[in-house]
Amino acid sequence: MRTNSLYGSGSLIYKMLLSFLGIVLIFATLPVHAALAAPAATSSNNFEQDWSDKLQKVHNNSIFYQSVRVYPANFDDPADLAQAHDSLNQYGVALRAAQRIITNHNGFDPKGRVTNDIQANQSLKDLSENLRIMRVQKSNLDALHGEYILLPLSSVASTTP
Repeated sequence: MRTNSLYGSGSLIYKMLLSFLGIVLIFATLPVHAALAAPAATSSNNFEQDWSDKLQKVHNNSIFYQSVRVYPANFDDPADLAQAHDSLNQYGVALRAAQRIITNHNGFDPKGRVTNDIQANQSLKDLSENLRIMRVQKSNLDALHGEYILLPLSSVASTTP
C-alpha cells in the first residue's frame, strides 16, 4: 500500500527543500574571508598627516594652557574655583603626557615620517586619548559658573612642538 507522505520523493516541499539546501551549499563554498575582517590598516601617509595634525593641536592646547588664568574674584562659589583648578591640573597632566609622546615620537622619525606602523598607530592612539582628555577638561572649565582669563599671546612664551 502506498502512503502519501509530506516529504515523498515527488512532493513539491521536498523539491523546494533540496533546492534550498543546494543554494545554501553553493553560497557556503564562496570565499568570505573579508566579510568580517577589520578594515585595512591606515597607510603611512595617513599616519604622517594625522601626526602632523595632532602636533598642531597639542601646540594650540599648549598655548591655551600657558595663557589661561583663574582668579578667585571671578568665581562666586569657592567650589567652582576648586573645580576650575582641578580641571586645569588634569588638563596639564594630559598636555604633559601628550608632549612626552611627541618627544619620544615612537614609530616616527624626527621629521614625522613613519618608521614603524605599529608603534606609529599606538602613538597616535595615545596622543588622541590625551587630546580627548584636554577637550573634556576645557569643556568642564567652560561649564563652570565663573570665568577664566586668557592672557594675550604676546605675554605667552610660545613653544614649538
